[in-house]
Formats: sequence, C-alpha cells, structure tokens
Amino acid sequence: MLKPKFPVMLNVVRILLSIKVVYLIVAFSVFLYIFSQNPEIVAGHQVNGNDLISLTNEITGRIIFFIGPSLLAVISITKRKFRSTVTFLSITAFLGVLNEGLLTALVQLFALLIVLLHRPSKKFLKRQDSDVTAAKYVAKKSLI
Repeated sequence: MLKPKFPVMLNVVRILLSIKVVYLIVAFSVFLYIFSQNPEIVAGHQVNGNDLISLTNEITGRIIFFIGPSLLAVISITKRKFRSTVTFLSITAFLGVLNEGLLTALVQLFALLIVLLHRPSKKFLKRQDSDVTAAKYVAKKSLI
C-alpha cells in the first residue's frame, strides 16, 4: 500500500510529543529511584509497609495518568487516526494546563492547534488509502 509523506508540521508535533513522553519517563524514573532510597522525603513522615505500598501505587498511577494519553496521541498520529488523535491531544492539553508545567501545556496546545487547524495535517490524518488507489498509482507509474 502506498503511504504518503507526513506533513512537516505534523512530524514536528509527533517529535515534540515523543520528546515530552521520554522526558516524563526519565523524570518519573529518577523520582522513583529517589523514592526507593528514602521514601520519608516524599511522605514527610516515617513510612511503614502499608503506607509504602499505597504511596508506590499512587506514584505508579500518576505516571500512567500523565504518560498514557501523550503516548496514545503519538501512536494515533502514527496510525493516522484523526478522531483518536484529537481526543488524546484534548485530554493531554487539559491535563497539561491543570497539572503539568507551562512548557508541557504549551506543547500540548500547540499540537492540538496544529492537528485541528493545519490543513495538510488534517487531510493526512483523515485520509483513507485503499488498495484500489494504490493499484491505480502503481499502474499509472508503470505506464510512464
């Protein structure tokens, strides 16, 4: 099947979101390392077994909560699914404005605006290539 090139702006959005996901994974990994060495720093008091389990579950949930929608947005862009991309970018923009820093919120808003307003990106994500279209293209190329 013939696959058209990514529009430049959509590729920039995908790269920025990928960098954000990698940054969040590294930041949470460093935090988990520090937490595993001294959990009292995070809790503010002496931590025993049950508290340690509940704190670990809360941290893991936050990791999934922040990384999940961003990663799914990158996958949706790669798979060329417009509705999924807009849904996940809206969720991550909402989470970014409320919980994350200003830079990540701006990246999410930029990505959402590009997907919604940039005409080549929108067409690329909405396009459905069929086997018939690809066969016609190959047949036309072979005649030339």
